[in-house]
Amino acid sequence: MAILKHTKSQKNLYLRAFHRFGRLAHSVDTFLDFPEVTRIHAVIEWLNEQWYINDLSKNGVWLNDIKITTNQNTPLKQGDKLSFSQINNLMYHVTSVEPPRDLLFPVNESQEQIIYLEQYHFLPNNKHPEVILHFDSQQHCWYYEDMHEHLQQPINDGQDLRVGNNVWRLFLAGAATQEKTVELKAQPSNNLEFIFNLSLDEELAELKIKSQTALLDFDVRSHHYLTLLLARYKLQDMQNGFEADTQGWVQVKKLAKDLGISEAHVNIQIHRARKQFVELLNNEIIPSALIERKRGKVRFGGKLFTIYKGKKIESSNLENTIE
Repeated sequence: MAILKHTKSQKNLYLRAFHRFGRLAHSVDTFLDFPEVTRIHAVIEWLNEQWYINDLSKNGVWLNDIKITTNQNTPLKQGDKLSFSQINNLMYHVTSVEPPRDLLFPVNESQEQIIYLEQYHFLPNNKHPEVILHFDSQQHCWYYEDMHEHLQQPINDGQDLRVGNNVWRLFLAGAATQEKTVELKAQPSNNLEFIFNLSLDEELAELKIKSQTALLDFDVRSHHYLTLLLARYKLQDMQNGFEADTQGWVQVKKLAKDLGISEAHVNIQIHRARKQFVELLNNEIIPSALIERKRGKVRFGGKLFTIYKGKKIESSNLENTIE
């Protein structure tokens, strides 16, 4: 994402996709409290894969010591020197012109560095997550789930998130998340074929997914057995003639009992499965295409699947797909 470094303080300023500078405190993203700065002094905006600055002021903006034309988009590049005033020291250097990204800022200076957000994050680490942060592309919102309280809640721009002794603050860049949401929702998932390979003792579960263009190997993972079990539930309901919108739903409590693990562990495995799914598919498919969730229940989201046990087909719905 675009970063401006203040020349005097050496502090980094991270830019939103539409970032306003000025003296109107509650209407700008960066407040510049100087008399020569106008209410909305300038805007830096991400447009067509490029960062631009637009001078909206009466007193001017300088780029590399040259006053730019007002009310006109001027492109920015890495290494540029930007000044919002020639009276006070309001000079910045452009140190990055990457596309906008949502972030987690550490509230305490002693904490780790900034976290650049993808669709899924396990905090404080992947091995022992206490909180799982993920973007719901259907609700257009970030959610966090506390693994101890089994509580999922939306988190908004500027809201703090506590993980152990650390506190993080969510920074929403704007356009990046919206563009990703459109991209995710545009991708079809009905044509994905899920191929499960299960060992005879059911100790090892492997998953491969076949699309129209490729066969993706998800390798052997413990969370694949959970996904396979959900596919079994769904196929059973299909065979029993249940309506499509009711097929496969199971209580998390029952799933935990059938797997012989805690509900907390079930939730972690669900998120591990969905995280691997969206990452290997390059964030082009929404997580519910693998596992859907609602009010304490989950179900397998796939439409086409085959389960092999040993080298023989245990079950398949390829001849009886869901419309």
